[in-house]
Amino acid sequence: MDQRLNLLRDAGVIDPDICEGMLRVVRLLDEKWQLPVYSEQGAMAITHMSNALMRSRRGESVAPLDADLLAEAAQSPHWQQIQEAHRHLLNDFDVSLHPDEEGYLLINLYGLWMAAQEAT
Repeated sequence: MDQRLNLLRDAGVIDPDICEGMLRVVRLLDEKWQLPVYSEQGAMAITHMSNALMRSRRGESVAPLDADLLAEAAQSPHWQQIQEAHRHLLNDFDVSLHPDEEGYLLINLYGLWMAAQEAT
């Protein structure tokens, strides 16, 4: 995962501070929440989050996530924990996340949470 983030930084896709923050996010997801961040799904979530932060920094936006998909995920008994983790992960970034990006990040986190539940 470190290599992927460093490649994004070296290619100028993400800023150095975003890279450093995302390396901390990887460690938190792995160590604090025991989520399968070192997986294909984890790599996708980390790449998306780093790109979402950069798009937000540049003032770019994406179409919002389908509301039904987000509503379905919100029915999870883990939803409160997922939202808490999401807020905690964003704390260290000096970027205001565009609201339309938030749904995608929550769904990626939800996917990692569900994968962790299946593994136990």
